[in-house]
Amino acid sequence: MKAVHRLVVPALAVLLLTGCGSSTSLPQTQAGDPQQQPDFALLADIPIPSGATMDNERSLILGDKDRWTGRVVMKLWKSAPEATAFYQQQMPAFGWEPIMAATSGISVMSYVRADRAATVQVESGSMWGATVRVTVAQRAGPSSTNSSATVPYAPAPVMSPAPVLMSPVYSEPSTKR
Repeated sequence: MKAVHRLVVPALAVLLLTGCGSSTSLPQTQAGDPQQQPDFALLADIPIPSGATMDNERSLILGDKDRWTGRVVMKLWKSAPEATAFYQQQMPAFGWEPIMAATSGISVMSYVRADRAATVQVESGSMWGATVRVTVAQRAGPSSTNSSATVPYAPAPVMSPAPVLMSPVYSEPSTKR
């Protein structure tokens, strides 16, 4: 029995470790923290909770520093309500202005910062913790900073009402003489 136990425990450990191959541990960042490790410099402008791991298969990061565009998918040990509260507190501390939040089973929060927009989606994980998706892209609209670097913004055209066509009015000739 002891021999079987000695074989089963290491085999389970190997299986658990192999399942973690598609994620990367992320260093924690919060407002006021020193600069992140160079490996994660692309994520310097968003908060990362302690213990977060990035899902490499579902994440896409294009660009560098605080000009990246894409989606970062993270697994957290925090519950969904804790993760939502973390992002509601920390995104403004990173300079992101909140513009919308809908919190429920799946929480969605939107933020703007200069000429960029970010959406944070938080949902309960299938087995533990929460899954967080942070999507950042060029903002489609006017910017308070360098307007030559932004996407041109034109408001939707105002449609005037269609002209009302009236049928001509004819008078019947009078039959009185």
